Amino acid sequence: MRGCTLFQPWLEITTVSNCNIDCSYCPQHIFQENYHGCKTLTFNSFKIALSNVPKHVALHFSGFAEPFLNPQCIDMIEYAYAQGYKIILFSTLVGLKSKDVKRLSHCNPEVTLHLPDNLGNAKIPLTQAYRDTLTAAIKQLRISTFYIMNERFITNERAGSCANTQERHLRGWLFCEKLYVPQFVMLPNCDVVLCCMDFGLKHPLGNLASQSWLDITRSAEYQRVCTNRFKTKGDILCRRCAWASANFRTRYYIKRVVQRYQAKQCIEQYRKK
Repeated sequence: MRGCTLFQPWLEITTVSNCNIDCSYCPQHIFQENYHGCKTLTFNSFKIALSNVPKHVALHFSGFAEPFLNPQCIDMIEYAYAQGYKIILFSTLVGLKSKDVKRLSHCNPEVTLHLPDNLGNAKIPLTQAYRDTLTAAIKQLRISTFYIMNERFITNERAGSCANTQERHLRGWLFCEKLYVPQFVMLPNCDVVLCCMDFGLKHPLGNLASQSWLDITRSAEYQRVCTNRFKTKGDILCRRCAWASANFRTRYYIKRVVQRYQAKQCIEQYRKK
C-alpha cells in the first residue's frame, strides 16, 4: 500500500497523462496506449469533479503519474484542503518548487516520498532545485515513509503489467479491500477507473465531471467486478493482481513493517542534520 489506512475510501488524482519519471514500477506505455483524453487535468475540471465527491473520501494525489508535473497541482491541493478533504500524497516531488513546500505543509498532507534509486528505475533528475525541494520537504512535511526502487524494493507487479513479473490468473474467491471500500483513480479528463493497478483502463466506471461518487460506486462495471470476487473464475483484473494473493500480501506486509520502521529512523536522522 502507499502509507495509507486500509479500508479508507479515496480517490487517486492523475494530474497528467505523460509522466517522464517513467518508473519501472508504473507501466506508462500501457496507460498511454489506452488513454485518449486530455493530457493535463485543469484546475476548473478538478473543481467540477470535486463537487461530486463526498468529504469522507480522501484525495490521494498520485494515480498513474507524478502529480507535480502539473504546475497547478499545488493549487488543487490547497483548494481541496480548504474544502475539508483529507490530503494524501505519494510523490517524487519532481515539479514542486522549494518555495511551495511551505504552502503544501499548510495542507497537512500524509506523505510518502518516492526517492531516487541506484538502479535507474525511477528517472528522477538530481538537480540542485530538486535537492532544495527535497531538503525543504524533509524539514517541513509529515512524511510517513518513503520508497526507493533498489534491490530491496517489493513490486506489486501492477496486475502483471510490469516487466519481468509472473503471469497469474487466480481461481476461487478472492479478497481486496478496494472491492469493499472504493479506492478509484481519476484520469485527467475526469474518467474514473477501478484502482491503481488498472493502467490498461480495463474497468472504466464513469466520469466525475458529470456523475456523482455514488453513481460511480453503483455503476454496472464496478458492481460486476465486486460480484466476481465470490465466483470461482472470471475476466476481471483482480484475478491477475498480486494483492488478491494471500501469500503475497503476508510476505509484503512483513517486509514493509521492517522497511517502514527503518524509513522513519532515516527521516529523523535527516531532519536532525
